[in-house]
Amino acid sequence: MDLADRIVAAGLEGERVRADVVEGGEVVEVDGLLVAFSNLPAPELNGTRVIREPDDTPAALDAARAVFRSRGHPFFGIEIEVGRHPAVEAAVRGAGLRRVERWPAMAVSVSLLPDEQVPAGVEIRHVREDQELEAVRAVEVAAFGTPAEIAERFVGRKMLEDPRVRMFTAWIDGEPVGEASAYLLHDTVGIFGVGVVESARRRGIGAALTLRAARAFDDRTDLAWLQPSDMARRMYEGQGFRRVSDWEVWAAPR
Repeated sequence: MDLADRIVAAGLEGERVRADVVEGGEVVEVDGLLVAFSNLPAPELNGTRVIREPDDTPAALDAARAVFRSRGHPFFGIEIEVGRHPAVEAAVRGAGLRRVERWPAMAVSVSLLPDEQVPAGVEIRHVREDQELEAVRAVEVAAFGTPAEIAERFVGRKMLEDPRVRMFTAWIDGEPVGEASAYLLHDTVGIFGVGVVESARRRGIGAALTLRAARAFDDRTDLAWLQPSDMARRMYEGQGFRRVSDWEVWAAPR
C-alpha cells in the first residue's frame, strides 16, 4: 500500500480502538460505512468513515444518520479523504451536509525523526496509573476547552488497559501542562490529542510530546502519522512530517 492507503487503513482501525477504550463506545457498519461512537454528547467524538464505496451511497448515508438518531445524537458527521470516493462526496453534498473542517494527513518514517529534545525544567511522563488520568483530563480541559464532564468519561481506565494506547503528559514544577496519545494502528503509530496549556506554549513541549508518542511502540511501527491543526502544521513539518492527503469533515445541520 502507498502512504495514503496505509493512513486510511490505520484511521479506520483508530476509530475502532477509540470506541473500544471509551466506556459505552461502539462501532456499527452500514453498507461500506463505519459508524464509530464514543456515545458522548460531543460531535467530534462520534463519526463516520468510508470503508469502501457503498452499494447505494445515498441510502447508506441515510442509514448511518438513522443510527446516530437511534443513539440519541442530534448531529451527524462523516470524515472523507478528498478524492478517494467521489460518489460519497457527491452524495454528501446532495444530502445537504456542510463542510465544517479540513486538514491534511501528515506522515513521516519513524527512522527519520529527529532526536527528542525536552525543554529545560520539563518532565515527560508515560501515564500508567489510574491517579495519573486526572492530569490528562486537566490538560484536555485547559488546552482544548473540552467540558470537564466529557473529559472525565473520555479519558478513562480502559485507555490504560488497552495495549494499543499509550498516553504521555508534560509537567513543569509539579503541574501538568501538556498531553499526547499514541495509538498502535497496524504497523503505524497514530498521534492524537497533542495539546499544551496556553501558559506553557512556544517552548517546544508539543514537539517533545509528539516525538515521544511517535516512538511509543519501538520497532513495531515504521510510520508515524497525524492530522494537525493549522496552528501546529509548521511544527510538524520541522520534525519531518509531510502532507500525504487531505481530509474533510462534513456535518448535518442540527
